[in-house]
Amino acid sequence: MAQLGVNFSLGAGFLDGGGAATVHALGGLSALVLVWIAGPRRGKFPREGLATAIPGHNAVYVQFGCLLALVGWLAWNAAGAVLWLHAPLSALPGTAINTLLSAAGALVATFTVTRARFGKPDASLCANGWMAGLVASSAFAGLATPAESLLAGAVAGIFTPLLVEGLELALSIDDPSGAITVHGAAALWGLLAAGLFAPEPGQMLAQLVGIAALLGVIFPLVYLLYALLNRIVPFRVDPDGERMGMDLHELGGGAYPEFVIHRDESYR
Repeated sequence: MAQLGVNFSLGAGFLDGGGAATVHALGGLSALVLVWIAGPRRGKFPREGLATAIPGHNAVYVQFGCLLALVGWLAWNAAGAVLWLHAPLSALPGTAINTLLSAAGALVATFTVTRARFGKPDASLCANGWMAGLVASSAFAGLATPAESLLAGAVAGIFTPLLVEGLELALSIDDPSGAITVHGAAALWGLLAAGLFAPEPGQMLAQLVGIAALLGVIFPLVYLLYALLNRIVPFRVDPDGERMGMDLHELGGGAYPEFVIHRDESYR
């Protein structure tokens, strides 16, 4: 893919300074495959109603963890700009600013969308929006201007809550952490945005070729490999483990003893 520019005069070849394709798009597509193969969690989609919310145990930890991710992303995108985009050291502050602006734009956009849809901002979806902005920046932080980074992050923040909701309600895809949207969809958008922002002619076509390779070659290959692996080591745990929690089922001790995580069957 990197030789598309030399061999076919398509811009500078496929550009992916921060691993948006090899890390995040691959991770998101793998998550989609695993969800398809393993199926939804028990009780997620009851017959009599809409999808059941199964939130994480500590929203504060979720928010703090996403905030800490920014530190690593700044270093990751800066290193990628130097190693893969051959950017000079003087361009590193701009790469860091673009990373931060993309995440901030996504967070504000998700905050606005969830506030408009639900009456209050959703903390979990806002965390996903923040992460989607960081993921998208992995593709274009070393190429875009600050204004372009802010705009691209805002686009990621807008589609994140809508796609999470659409996958769950319309397609019955049980994605507990939003990895399909945050890593898969946001990475593909970032790769597309890199083509939009790059000054070289033909760059958009090079990015589209890379995206087509991810969806048309890597995605089916990942599905095949995981389907074979599932035959050897089934992904879905047995019903007792799913009901009790893997901490109790596998280790015999509760990881969160202060929480009542399930009710006794006799009370149902």
